[in-house]
Amino acid sequence: MTRARTDLAETEADLTASLKVVRDALKPVDGSAEDTALAGVETFCAIALRVMRKTNPSKVRSEARTVEIKARMDGVPVTRGAA
Repeated sequence: MTRARTDLAETEADLTASLKVVRDALKPVDGSAEDTALAGVETFCAIALRVMRKTNPSKVRSEARTVEIKARMDGVPVTRGAA
């Protein structure tokens, strides 16, 4: 029996494009606080995507729903991703 994997190709492409928009808008100087902070966000996203790929798709969908519900309750804009 093979374990189910989560297909995140579209999500990764969207995330990469969004991070590029942010980096282009900020235009951080190499080594600046902004550059370091953005690099941390980019690293976190890369790790999260790797973990999600190895996670059962139903668990990813369930957590995505939970995050979406919380965001809606908090009045935060919601985008659709891996859900």
